[in-house]
Amino acid sequence: MFDMTLNYCLAFPAVTQEEKWDEDLRFSVGEKLFCMISKSAPHQVSLKCRLEDFHRLISQQDIVPAPGLARYHWVQIKSLDTLPVPELQSLLQNAYDLVVSTLPPEERTQILKERV
Repeated sequence: MFDMTLNYCLAFPAVTQEEKWDEDLRFSVGEKLFCMISKSAPHQVSLKCRLEDFHRLISQQDIVPAPGLARYHWVQIKSLDTLPVPELQSLLQNAYDLVVSTLPPEERTQILKERV
């Protein structure tokens, strides 16, 4: 499940991966962070989400406001197997799309061209 999630994040156009604090893999687009995955089991996942999803998600078991990032609508999923794979992938796609939507127009256009 870890490798599948890692590969899913890396498959988005213009994504970069960085190791941080020896425990986290950070995924960014346009130098803006959209997801973090801990390298050690149970592989916590923190990701940006829409405000309307934030409250719905944190009402679920094993999903909490992400420490230090909750004010920016980030959640922390306690384990990769907390959610079904399609739902986790949908949240990762949404996180990526949210960040891309905040990039400067020229950069966003270039990334969108890579998607096609």
